[in-house]
This record gives sequence, C-alpha cells and structure tokens, in this order.
Amino acid sequence: MAIDLFEKYTDEQSHFLDIDEMKVHYKIEGEGFPIVLLHGTFASLHTWDRWTEVLSKKYKVIRLDLPGFGLTGPRPDRTYSVEIYLKFLETFFKRIDIKKFYLVGSSLGGWLAWEYAYRYKEQVRRLVLLDAAGFNDKDSTPLIYKVVQNPILKEFKMFHGLAEYVKAPKTINEFFLKNAYGDPKRIEPTTLTRYHEMFSRKGNKEAFLNIATSGHQDHSDRLKDLETPTLILWGEKDRWIPLSNAYRFNFNLPNSTLIVYKGVGHIPMEEIPDKTVEDTINFLENEAFDNGAKIKTSNLCDRYPDEVEIGRPFYLQSLSRRKSFYGRAVCYKTNSVKLILDRIEEENGKGKVLIVDWEAEEHDALIDDEIAFALLHQEWEGIITNANYRHYETISKLRTGIVAKHAYPKKAKEKEDTIEIHYHAEVAGVDFIDGHYVYVDEDGIVSSKRNLVEWEKD
Repeated sequence: MAIDLFEKYTDEQSHFLDIDEMKVHYKIEGEGFPIVLLHGTFASLHTWDRWTEVLSKKYKVIRLDLPGFGLTGPRPDRTYSVEIYLKFLETFFKRIDIKKFYLVGSSLGGWLAWEYAYRYKEQVRRLVLLDAAGFNDKDSTPLIYKVVQNPILKEFKMFHGLAEYVKAPKTINEFFLKNAYGDPKRIEPTTLTRYHEMFSRKGNKEAFLNIATSGHQDHSDRLKDLETPTLILWGEKDRWIPLSNAYRFNFNLPNSTLIVYKGVGHIPMEEIPDKTVEDTINFLENEAFDNGAKIKTSNLCDRYPDEVEIGRPFYLQSLSRRKSFYGRAVCYKTNSVKLILDRIEEENGKGKVLIVDWEAEEHDALIDDEIAFALLHQEWEGIITNANYRHYETISKLRTGIVAKHAYPKKAKEKEDTIEIHYHAEVAGVDFIDGHYVYVDEDGIVSSKRNLVEWEKD
C-alpha cells in the first residue's frame, strides 16, 4: 500500500506556498524575532523538530523544505545552482513578509545561509552554520557527491531520467545516514524511515543527482567580507565535510566563534539537539557578539549629533584586518607593558575595547605580536592607544582591531616608576571613561555614554 507522505509528514503548522511552479512546504511556529532554519542534503524541515520545540518558546521559527527535498519536491526546470536557490529564498522571504531575521543553515543549507547573508547583509542579523558546505575543493566534497560526480555517470545522461524508476534500497539510505552520524546508535528508527521516504518521493532522487552535478562555483573568498556575527557549530567526527573546514570558516569570517562537539558527526542538530540549540540560544542572546557588526561612525554622527564625542586621531593608524569595531571602553593610563598584558589576560574581552593612554617618554613600541595575540586569544574587540607599534607584518593579518601611532622597531621596557591609573584615558583628543562606548571605522573614532548600535532591534 502506497504511503501518503503529505498525510504522514504534515500537521496543523504546515503551509504551502506557490513559488516557481512548486508548492513549497513550510512551517511557522512561535512568536518573537524571526529565525529561519535551512536543512541540508537528503534532509527536510523535520531535521529541526527538536530545535523548533525549544526555539519556538522565544522566537518565531520558520523552516521549509528546500527545492529538491522533502515535500516541496523537485523544481520543474531541474536547475539547482546556488544563484537559483538564493533567488528562491529571496522570493520566499518576501512572500511570508519577513525583512530581518536570524539565519541558520546545516550542510547545503549552511552554504546557502552564508551566501545569502553575504548578499543581503541588512536582512541577516546573525548567522549560525552547522557543518556548512561552500568550500569546493576535492577534500571538501562529501563521498555521496563524489560517487554521483563520477565521469561515467555524469556522461550517462539517461541515468538521471532512470533515477525515478530505480528503487533505492533502505539499506543504502541507512549506510549514508550512519556515515553522517558520529554515533550511529543515536539514529532513531523513525528518523531513518523519514529520510528514506522523503528521498523516495517522486522527483527527489533525480533532483539530488542534478544538484550534485551542477558544477557550483566556489565563492569562499567572500567570507572575509561577511561581518555578520556568526556561530560555527561542527561535529568532530564529520565524515562528510572535514573538521578542517570549521577552522577555515572561523579564520575567514571576521566576526565568528567556533564550537566543536566531540564524537559528533555531520548533523549535530539531530545527534545532540539539546546541546546545540542551547549553544545557539546563548549566542543569539549574548549582546557582546553584536560588537563585530559593521558600524559607520558617520551614520552615528548624523543620527546622534548631541550624544557623540568625535576623536581627532590624525596621528593614529588602523593596523589590523579589522577596520570596524566597537564596544565598552576599558581605560588604562600607564607606562607598563606588564600591566597592559595582565589587564588583557585577566578576563574575556568580548564586547570590550581597551583604551591605553601610554605615558612613556621614549618612542619604544608598546604594541607588538605578544600584545596582539593576547587580545585575540581573550577575544577583545580591539585596542586604541597613542603608543607606537612594531611587528606590523604579523598584526596586520589579525582580526582584532588595533589602532596605534607610528611604527618603531624597539620594544618598550618596564619602568622602575610605574604609572597606573584606571577608569580614564585620554587618546585622540577624547577623554574616555570606563563603561562608555567607543566606535571605530575608517572614518574615525567616536565615543558615547550609551550604546548607539542597537541594530538588532531596528
């Protein structure tokens, strides 16, 4: 007896929307700021079931079956390039009338998520990537894609047409699903059945073949310009996309943080849903992560002319990869390198900018690779100082904001008479005070008593 997938896998939250001659299956659950969940290859919106239970208590959760998968099924034109997916998503978001949202993606959905966030920066407030695709070198290609991309099969065009008449044994689906889990014992029988039945839906097998052989372009060079606050979640035992790609994402994205789960595979939101959704909520609710969002000091001056104090940093230079940063000011007036290092290392600096009024008379450099790496390790947003710097080749590649005076090759030495003044620091013509906010970009330096970058609530 044939299974009615629509009866089995829909409920009162299910909706269908006509887009590109497809009936797109989606669900909207909960109230609050919108969060969109995009599944990966072979999957469906049901991969987010447990996440949705938790997230819908705080957010408006939107999930859908992407074209080629689940109940949405194949595109009539059989085209599945990244560009077509992105246009589809843009249309979908317009049709359900959401303009700003958090975006979460797994595997293929992660690839679409960061590509979409790059193109529509004003829409995506935060980004979460779970074992995301998007690096297209041969080492990053999952085994099942390599099988399908075999030159013999690619040239055998009729194979695609026959795909719908070939019954995929459940054991094959079981093999690839077990390969995707770090611990196959975590797979529920109902999960395996769902994957098998959704893949067997009319048109989905051929759709996968078309997706896998579409010859997608590698746009990973764009990651360095994607400043949206990003959480990267990755399974240590991912056999589909190597763990090394997690570190590649974390290195290239200028405002990211990475969590690796020991013993977990390619689908962490299914394998350990409670832990991964907890980490995601902590990320979404932690305002410190917003400090990596790109700001414009010119806009702040235009919008809040009576609340800002404008610096005069004519003798200062922005040295690192990160030209735009902001956070709460932590002020220090001193002539001691050791005191500065101790202050950097005593706490996590997420959401904070260190302001150093350097009191040494000599030209010797305070900022060097030791200071810069300490800032990076402790996650400080940046440092602003009237001191000199050295090791430019190294610090220019880092993604912690560094604004300092001039290059000078000699390292500053410790003084016998140490100066140590907290809470105030005068740099670039501004009398900074602990707890006030400081904003930096290529136009200059601005300070204010309150946070002026509440962009998430705009």
